[in-house]
Amino acid sequence: MAKKTLYFDSYCGYSFSVITENGKVTEFNFEKSERASIIGNIYKGRVETVLQGMRAAFVNCGLERNCYLSADDIFPDAGKYDGENGQTEMPELKEGDEIIVQVVKPPVGKKGAKVTAHPSFVGNFLIYMPLTPFVGVSRKIADEELRKNLIYSAGRLKSQNEGLIFRTAAPYAKRNKLELELGYLRNMYTGIVKAFESAKVGDLLYTDLELCMRVMRDTLIYDVEKIYVGSPKLKDTVSRLIELYPPAHRRPVLLHDSPRDMLEENGLSSQIDEITSPRVNLDNGGYLIIESTEALTVIDVNTGKFTGEYNLEQTVYYTNVLAAREIARQVKLRNIGGIVVVDFIDMTAAAHNKSIVQELERALKKDGSKCSVAPMSEFGLVEFTRKRTASDSLSLMTVPCRNCRGGKIKSPRYILMELRARLMSLYADGARKLRADMSAALHAELEGWKELKEELKKLLPEAELYSVPHRSFHDEQLYCNTGEIPHNAVKIL
Repeated sequence: MAKKTLYFDSYCGYSFSVITENGKVTEFNFEKSERASIIGNIYKGRVETVLQGMRAAFVNCGLERNCYLSADDIFPDAGKYDGENGQTEMPELKEGDEIIVQVVKPPVGKKGAKVTAHPSFVGNFLIYMPLTPFVGVSRKIADEELRKNLIYSAGRLKSQNEGLIFRTAAPYAKRNKLELELGYLRNMYTGIVKAFESAKVGDLLYTDLELCMRVMRDTLIYDVEKIYVGSPKLKDTVSRLIELYPPAHRRPVLLHDSPRDMLEENGLSSQIDEITSPRVNLDNGGYLIIESTEALTVIDVNTGKFTGEYNLEQTVYYTNVLAAREIARQVKLRNIGGIVVVDFIDMTAAAHNKSIVQELERALKKDGSKCSVAPMSEFGLVEFTRKRTASDSLSLMTVPCRNCRGGKIKSPRYILMELRARLMSLYADGARKLRADMSAALHAELEGWKELKEELKKLLPEAELYSVPHRSFHDEQLYCNTGEIPHNAVKIL
């Protein structure tokens, strides 16, 4: 099995993560660091008012308004799952009590958030409830015999007062994977209880909003070889997460302290940049064209420069095999969901047609999202469906093109992050007077992006940086060099 390497970094208000296998990017997440939702956050709260007749209380969690704790929200997701037990009581509370609460519904209007005193933790295969003795399975698992077996297995895994729900992916996980994830979630709760003792009322004890936490939670740690991080703060965070695993499964967390950009130095930037283009090159000279519409995504396979060594059928078959593997990688990288139609190159042998579909199915099985592949049609088309995940990196990396209908170009902020990496390389090579020629639109974005300018001051402390705007440049056009500074240049640093 190929070993994975994880990369995490955060700067200028954005966070990203990269997962590679043998140096090839298989997963990329890129998002704003600050996200609005507080659902799932766990706080140290203090009971302000007890409503005995309503079996409820108002709790100060340090938010703008007091939160509402009700007996109805002890197990708010009970209706989503089928299972056994789950009977638990509202804790006996009095004013001034300090308790652990988790947000289950955000504040609305003048009403504060709703919270529960019975937290839950979502993993890749399990939902762990340390204080709710419920055993259940996802309703998406339809087979009755399988559901019974899973409920039995959950009962064997958990302790007496705990609760477990098996998620849709659980039937495909071996017991050691389930045990490892359960141990991770248990240790997380234990750490929260320990932090509660010394925390102040209103302190945030847990959030899964940090990208690195969600990626670490959903990645099988024994497939990971190394973890690289871009800052000391991230090193501390990821190191604490690694400590939640048994010693045999802990991996080294390495700080990237080079003066060059982490992704650029490790040869990953060009692979990530490829996500923004409709064209994807194959290793043999063939290529894919990926076009998305509101209704579906169409992928066209082409032989390109590849002519093969034997005959046309073998040339086409080999290109289609490479395409099937790359398609599975690309739909995950781009988070493509819904219906996908692939136009493979026509083959004459029925065995080859069947083999290509099987190859695509095997490749898609590595995807964490649910995929379903249909047989190849008489026209050489293969349809499959994929469930889109929550992450949508491409929407931050691209924007609609002003000059073509339906087309996409790189977003200004994504381009300026590429500028950051190029400037770091020039500075590391000894350049101290830097010039960036760009479109007028990019120049305006750079001048107004305060966080990026502060980041560049920190990374390039001895540099002079000038931006040269060009009205004739298209929106994506950008050049970095150390040449002569023209009279119309604007000093950035």
